[in-house]
Amino acid sequence: MLTPPAPNPLTNNPGTIPRVTMKRLTISGPHGPIGVTVNGAGPGLVLLAGLGSTSRVWGQLPELLGRSFMVICPDNRRVGRSRGGEPFTIAGAGREVTTVLDALEIGRAGLLGASMGGTIALGTAIAHPGRVSGLMLASCAAHLSRHGRRSLGLLARLLEVLPPEDFGRELMTLAFAPPFHERFPGFVSEATRLYGLEEEDVHGTRVQAQHLLQGWDLRPELRRLDVPSLVLAGERDAIVAHEDTAELAAIPDAELVVLADVGHSVLAEGGERVLSRVTSFLGGLQH
Repeated sequence: MLTPPAPNPLTNNPGTIPRVTMKRLTISGPHGPIGVTVNGAGPGLVLLAGLGSTSRVWGQLPELLGRSFMVICPDNRRVGRSRGGEPFTIAGAGREVTTVLDALEIGRAGLLGASMGGTIALGTAIAHPGRVSGLMLASCAAHLSRHGRRSLGLLARLLEVLPPEDFGRELMTLAFAPPFHERFPGFVSEATRLYGLEEEDVHGTRVQAQHLLQGWDLRPELRRLDVPSLVLAGERDAIVAHEDTAELAAIPDAELVVLADVGHSVLAEGGERVLSRVTSFLGGLQH
């Protein structure tokens, strides 16, 4: 259940992206502090990361999207600058999205979630539909399938036996499809650096994994959602099967895009075609 560990290879040159305003905030929420990074100005767009990830995992993507949006990247409960407070839950993470929006005086925002972050985005839209203008759901699932449980159990086991500095490196084997490893080895190495766990975040990541292993099932709510949705799946995703992600197409106003020869990190591996599709979708939202 990982977030895409780095931005699009075609935008990985800092000289190609105009600088936008960036600030770091700590919001006092009812369930603990919430560390947030904000890039740019404009309509709100919340990026929700995956298991163990903090806002740094998005690389340059917030700065890129910050040319047109106020891009808000919270650290999930128990990791990064959100380490304290109550244990992580999917429902609690959704409540914290609304806490962040309230603190920034934003009524509605688009949500872009990857892996666990996609499940958080989906849960937020179901519980707080009036706060969500659109959903972009990448490499995630509405329920924990049998394959998903085995995959998540493997990640939980790796967290137990590997030192934190090794966890991200070993995980990259699953995060990208084989062709991407061959074409962009330097990019995969950079992704390893961005994803690598801090020692202080190991316990919080284990708490997140154990909560997810209890299971969830949001499928009964999908057809009730009234929000434009873009669903992105990699046909070679070794972590969240693309068949599981495809179930999200049950959302009435959803478009499903399945990418061949792409693994779990569809936002990175999909290249310009995915980036263009995401920005086009965002441009069509009514905030």
